[in-house]
Amino acid sequence: MSGQTRLARWLSSEVVRVALLLALVAVSTSVSGLLVRVDHLVFDIGQRLNWRDMPADVLIIAIDEDSLNRLGRWPWPRDRHARLLRTLCASKPAAIAVDIAFSEIGDDTQADAALGDAVAACGNVVLPLVIEATAVGGQLLESPPFHSLLAAAAGIGRIGVRLDEDGIARSVDLREGIGSATWPLLAEEVLRVARQLPARPVSGPVTRPTADDRPAASHALVREQTRRFEFVGPPGTVPRLSYASVLEGRVAPEMFAGRIVLVGATAVGLGDFLPTPVSALDQPMSGVELQANALLSMRDGRLIRVLPLGPTLLAAALLAAIPLLWLPRLMPLPGLLVSTLWVLALGAVCARLPGLLQWWFAPGGTLVAALFAFPLWSWRRLEAACRHLDEELRQLRAVLPDGQENVAFPGRIEQLGFEQRIAWVQAAQRTMQALEAQRHEALTLISHDLRAPLASVVCQLESGAPCDPQQLLPPLRRALGMVQSFLWLARAEALDRRQMKELDLTSLLHQAADESWALAEHRRLPIVRSLPDDPVWITGNFEALERSAVNE
Repeated sequence: MSGQTRLARWLSSEVVRVALLLALVAVSTSVSGLLVRVDHLVFDIGQRLNWRDMPADVLIIAIDEDSLNRLGRWPWPRDRHARLLRTLCASKPAAIAVDIAFSEIGDDTQADAALGDAVAACGNVVLPLVIEATAVGGQLLESPPFHSLLAAAAGIGRIGVRLDEDGIARSVDLREGIGSATWPLLAEEVLRVARQLPARPVSGPVTRPTADDRPAASHALVREQTRRFEFVGPPGTVPRLSYASVLEGRVAPEMFAGRIVLVGATAVGLGDFLPTPVSALDQPMSGVELQANALLSMRDGRLIRVLPLGPTLLAAALLAAIPLLWLPRLMPLPGLLVSTLWVLALGAVCARLPGLLQWWFAPGGTLVAALFAFPLWSWRRLEAACRHLDEELRQLRAVLPDGQENVAFPGRIEQLGFEQRIAWVQAAQRTMQALEAQRHEALTLISHDLRAPLASVVCQLESGAPCDPQQLLPPLRRALGMVQSFLWLARAEALDRRQMKELDLTSLLHQAADESWALAEHRRLPIVRSLPDDPVWITGNFEALERSAVNE
């Protein structure tokens, strides 16, 4: 198998292994919810980068500090709210939402009646329903407006938003109720009354509940159709007018014509204030402004759906493998830079996705996999490099003779560190270069020694003079001996140490002496054996050692 084929197979197998490992990291992290705060952070960054122009047809009448200073402390008489509604209704607004709970009948029945008459006369006033606990950890109750006010209202909507694990308000439930999800959002009811609901319904049909409608079987809170909503800006972005200024007639009536008007508290310590993605913890957003943001998102079709768990895990697994498109093709530094850009781009796209497509994909698991992609792939590369170095060391250990300068191989290669492996290979390379230089020098000497006898023979033959063959034999025999010695040396260097075996040197020399007996007898030379009686064990190649002994 060629080196390129082995490399291609290694790459394909490693890409599959790392892709599966990254997918496992992404899926397990997404399922565990360990990085849910990272998901929220990415969403919040997207909200801060996604501010839109504030529409001019939504207005808040704020019960602010100035109004409290001028009109007195809270709560105010209900006939004051009745006067405000009559002032607003005279300008014919599209709808009026009052974010003030009127769950109980007041002490002043005439003021209650005046408020009910004003609500009925307007015909487009939406009032809130509050779902609250009777005590800490107590039973939940639905608290709509008192009976006569409920009958006069053009719509009843639930106020309140959902808080995520970090205590930040990002989501609303389009339907909620005790025992069954019956009540719509206040924002939806306001849009219905104003006839500004989007063509595509945001939720199912609404059955208008009455004051006597109460679930009998269950006291559990039921929520349906959770959506995240967009923010048009930080707290204070939605235009607002002071309650006192409107009540005292210091605002032109045409300011409210055709607009959606929300009445609610913005004074610190009055009403509900919640932290949001576009506000710091020391600058929360008032409940009425939260309702305005939810209303705008609903009207503009910009409520954000959360991608279900199944598609989220599938997308996380697929995105986790994306870095393997470039990591096998790039060197470490470019791979690190591209992987870093990928993490930043992935976070930016996920942050902008809700504003672009109104879908939210929790990117925590995918971001973790993207951060792990480069280290994991580098680890696999280092493992492959270590295996390659180990194989090279084993081959060099088998090829190089013992005792060579600067090379002393350890007993176990696996015990070496990565840098030590590289040092051993470099030392072996230097030794190989030294051996190659020696071989080149030997070839030069051999070629020089062969040239002299052969040149002598060639000169005698080219001279044309008669010559005695006996005069040509000595230089030719000398040249033949040199060639034969060179061949034996080459064969000895080509021997593989792994194929050498233990053998008895004494027996080998006896056999070499026996083979030389006929030649010695022909030349009338004695053979004297001076060998030990005990075996002498060595490691080597029998044929090469026997040939060497015979030649000696």
